[in-house]
Amino acid sequence: MELLEAIKSRRSIRRYKPDEVPRDVLEQLLLDAQWAPSNMNKQAWSLVAVRGEQRDQLVAIIKESVRYIRAKLDEEFKDKPKVVEFTVRFFENVGGAPVIVLVYIPEPGRPDVSEVKQSAYNFEHLTNVSSASAVVYNLTLLAHARGLATCWMAGPTYLAQRINEFLGTSHRELVAAVALGYPDHTPPVPPRKGHKIEWVGF
Repeated sequence: MELLEAIKSRRSIRRYKPDEVPRDVLEQLLLDAQWAPSNMNKQAWSLVAVRGEQRDQLVAIIKESVRYIRAKLDEEFKDKPKVVEFTVRFFENVGGAPVIVLVYIPEPGRPDVSEVKQSAYNFEHLTNVSSASAVVYNLTLLAHARGLATCWMAGPTYLAQRINEFLGTSHRELVAAVALGYPDHTPPVPPRKGHKIEWVGF
C-alpha cells in the first residue's frame, strides 16, 4: 500500500473482530512506529501493549471515561444522536479490540516559579506530546497497511491515574490509548473541512 493511499483510506475503527493479533506482528508494528521525529532526538516516549485478561481489566477502567466525554459528544454531534450512541457503545468494550496500546511520555518535573523555567517546562511538555503523537500516527498508518485497524483514544487520559495504578507504573504521563485489531466494519469517508491553509509570501 502506497503512503498516500494509506493516509487517505485509514479510518478510526470502533468495531473489531475477535481474532488475536500475532505477537510478532504487533512487536514489529510497535518497533516501526517509533521511527518518528522527536525534539533533539530524545525519543521521549514509551509504549505498553495490553491484551488478554489484563486487557479486560483495563477496558473496565477505560469505559468509565464516557462520563467525562459524553457532554462533549452531545455538543459536537447534537444533530447526529446515532454517532453519539455508537461512540458510547464503543467504550463499553473498546469495540472488542483484542489489544490496547498505551502511549506515555515522562512525567514533567515541577516547574520553577521563574518565567524562564516555566517556559522551558511548557516547551518540553509540548514537544514530548508532539513526538508521542507522531508515534501514534505512525502506528495507525502501519497497522492499516498490514490489514489491521486502530482507534486513537484521548478519553482514557481522564483516568490516567487509575490506569497507572492498574499497571503499577508512575512518573509517566499517559498521552493516548490505541485500540488495535482486525476491523469488523468500514466507516464511510468523512469529508475534509476546507479553508485550513494560509499562504504567506506566495
